[in-house]
Amino acid sequence: MVVVIGKLVKPMQVRHLPSGLRLASFDLQVPRSDESTDTVPVALFNSGESTPDWVSGQELLAVGRVRRRFFRVGGTTQSRTEVVADHVFPLAQREDVGQVLTEAQDALAVFVQELGLA
Repeated sequence: MVVVIGKLVKPMQVRHLPSGLRLASFDLQVPRSDESTDTVPVALFNSGESTPDWVSGQELLAVGRVRRRFFRVGGTTQSRTEVVADHVFPLAQREDVGQVLTEAQDALAVFVQELGLA
């Protein structure tokens, strides 16, 4: 499980895949403790019929998992590591953000118990 909070770098790109799935992809700029930033690519599948009206610079929360995928381009194999999001919300939607973070906290608590660390 991964939780990413960052600013939307540019408007998302939406594609319809041959499988019938809809894919919204975008990048989040995440601040680091040394005042630099990392850019984290995020993929959101079946993001609904309409594209969210998020704007560049808007702060978003994404919760999901990390995936590394491989693909061929021009005869060479390349890879991309990205967050596959289960949930994405603007931080301004405090109730939704709170609920998703509580669910993530509960899932982590179960994992800690299963490991015998609590």
